[in-house]
Amino acid sequence: MGRTVPTFTMVLQQEIESWGKFRRALRREDQEALDDLFRAARLQLASAAYAARPIPFESITMSIVVMQHRAILELQQNMAMLAGRDGECRAVPLLNRVPPTQANGRGGDDDPANDHRMAV
Repeated sequence: MGRTVPTFTMVLQQEIESWGKFRRALRREDQEALDDLFRAARLQLASAAYAARPIPFESITMSIVVMQHRAILELQQNMAMLAGRDGECRAVPLLNRVPPTQANGRGGDDDPANDHRMAV
C-alpha cells in the first residue's frame, strides 16, 4: 500500500513546477530571486506540513514571508550596529508600533468571520 496523501515536500515540488512557465518568462536575475523564494519555503517544510492548510500555497507563502522578515531583521541589526560606530545611520523599528496578535481563541483561523477564502 502506498501513501494516500502526498508529503509536503512533494506538494511543494509540484507547486514549484506549476510556476515553470512564469519562471521562464522572467529575466535571469528575477529567475534567481524566485528560486531563492522557493528555497526559503523549503527551509520551512516541517512547519508547513504541520500547519496542514487546505490550500498549500498559503503555507508556502507564509514560509517565504517568515524568511523575508528574518532577513529584514538581520539587516536592521546590521544597520544599528553600523550606526553605533559613527552615529549617522538609524534603523527605524517600524514593527514596534504594531500591537501583537492575541491567541485568545477569538479571531483566529477557526473564526468563520475571518475566513476570506472563496468557497469552491
